[in-house]
Amino acid sequence: MKELQIEENVYLSELGCIYLADESSVVISDLHLGFEEEMNLHGLYLPKLQRDHVEGIVEKIIERYDPRRIIINGDFKQEFSRNLSQEWTDVIHFIDRFEKRLQLYFVRGNHDNYLMTILSKKGIVLSETYENERYYIYHGDSDRSFRKLTILGHEHPSVVLRDKVGGVFKIPAFVYNEEARIAITPALSFFSSGTDVTESLINQEHFTPVLKHVDPDKFRIFGITEEFGIVDFGYLKDLQKSSQEPQYSS
Repeated sequence: MKELQIEENVYLSELGCIYLADESSVVISDLHLGFEEEMNLHGLYLPKLQRDHVEGIVEKIIERYDPRRIIINGDFKQEFSRNLSQEWTDVIHFIDRFEKRLQLYFVRGNHDNYLMTILSKKGIVLSETYENERYYIYHGDSDRSFRKLTILGHEHPSVVLRDKVGGVFKIPAFVYNEEARIAITPALSFFSSGTDVTESLINQEHFTPVLKHVDPDKFRIFGITEEFGIVDFGYLKDLQKSSQEPQYSS
């Protein structure tokens, strides 16, 4: 299916976003624009695919949901220590493409140390959080606790599947804890394959500090596949059982 409702007016989307229908907003995270140039500096030469990939997904999000706001929940760009030339180009290009069509709301991520310098040229503010009466949204790299429906990025969650002949497949995933009311979005980045939640969350090796306060057995995993859309893999503890098959929703 294309969307899965986890709470009233809150939908996980196969496009990698969370749609908040009651306020016509979508939440995305971990775009990592400029990734290719940083890799080039380390001797790994990659084709420049990230910006087109990310902007293409955002176009599909706008076409489907027609939101009045996109909340970019951290790691909009890649380099920690400065602004690379490709980051200047890609960030400005993204803003110019979408700012007249909807509100762009930027939340700081751990990769966004110098993003404010670029955003200020467009008169845009970089915020630490997004919060209203119902939602509390921040990137996840700091331990800000959780309250209301808390939406995080940062973790880059994915599910690793293995077939009988040794093949390994990694797919991006949403993570949701109904008891704690925490939802984690997958990375929108083309190059970020993600962190295997069956290892990171169960073994408490996650990158997101607030998750140490939450029972990992209560996390439910929803993978994103090209063929089936959103796939409910059940609770995290069940994913570690080799005999457990994912339940495909029609």
